[in-house]
Amino acid sequence: MPPLPRGSFPGGTTRANHLIYRGLDFGGMRARSGHFIFDRKVRFVNLEPVYRELFSLFLEESGQTRDDPEFMEIILEENLRDLRKDRKPEGFNREGTMRLIFPISDRVEFYIYSRTKGLEVPRVAEALSQFLRKNRLKHDIAWDNLLLFAEEK
Repeated sequence: MPPLPRGSFPGGTTRANHLIYRGLDFGGMRARSGHFIFDRKVRFVNLEPVYRELFSLFLEESGQTRDDPEFMEIILEENLRDLRKDRKPEGFNREGTMRLIFPISDRVEFYIYSRTKGLEVPRVAEALSQFLRKNRLKHDIAWDNLLLFAEEK
């Protein structure tokens, strides 16, 4: 699919000054956070079979692979244990360039977050979205939907 012109998001809808759209090229867009909101039929336990690969993809794409694989395996296993029990996992909420967080919510969702608004969040979000679509996990993406930064818009 060729890149879309900046600001062009066919099929997307605007809600409260953030865009939600499915599986499109992000074409040079800048964002501080990308929120993955799953279909109501998706439960946390549905993420368990793909989470190991999703987590690794997130770390690779965000440039956060570490020299200590044992530490990362512990974080991954804690998350997988929660998913197997159909509970919200922690994600990856450590100091670094980007975080993957499962917020307290009444639906299955997670977001990736960077301290600065840039091209990296949309690029990493696109990679994760393609992976999720490949694994038939229906989701939407909302941009810059953190309440903390709502007044900066």
